[in-house]
Amino acid sequence: MATYTTYDQVGKKEDVSDIITDISPLSTPMFTLMKTEKVQARVFEWQEDAIRSSSADNAIVEGADATMSTLVATTMRSNTTQIMEESFQVSKTADAIATYGRAKETAHQLSKALKAIKKDVEASFVGRDQAAVTGSGSAARKMASLLNQISTAVDAGANATDPLTEAKLLTAGETAYNNGSDVNTFMIKPGDAQIVAGFAGSAGRNREIAQGKTLVNAIDLYVN
Repeated sequence: MATYTTYDQVGKKEDVSDIITDISPLSTPMFTLMKTEKVQARVFEWQEDAIRSSSADNAIVEGADATMSTLVATTMRSNTTQIMEESFQVSKTADAIATYGRAKETAHQLSKALKAIKKDVEASFVGRDQAAVTGSGSAARKMASLLNQISTAVDAGANATDPLTEAKLLTAGETAYNNGSDVNTFMIKPGDAQIVAGFAGSAGRNREIAQGKTLVNAIDLYVN
């Protein structure tokens, strides 16, 4: 007598997880740090000002007449707005049927589209050296990337294409400070993450491991 098995059954229920796993990299540190502001023109402008260089010899004779300083006007900075697109189309039937992992297909696809746009903004700001493009009726406008908005270019090493080193990082930080920037965030591409993690093991450094047996070779916060 043959045993009736699951291979003989008809009408078995599917066993599908009710979770959709996203395997795409989603980190957008630059986008997360940026503040937003509502603009009402194709070009957004803001003013930049600076205080004169300090002087260690600022001393005058008692009772002397005042000498008027030469005032310098503010500098107008600007950037062009950029329109980004991620379009999709879902039928009403696709939204109506029961699905695993999402209540409605439109909501799921919209969530993916917004994340994709967020990654595009990140890439446009820190993923390229892009000058602002005015655009026209037949050409898309483009915003200036972050690198293109830096007024003082600094090569922290003899050759900008050489691998990243801690010395280059310190030199860049010093130069940025001397040019009026208070740097508090250091962003690197994934390929340089291991180099930065190696800073902890530089010669002359001591790393104390208490009772545990775990050595963490990563730096989340680098204080100089």
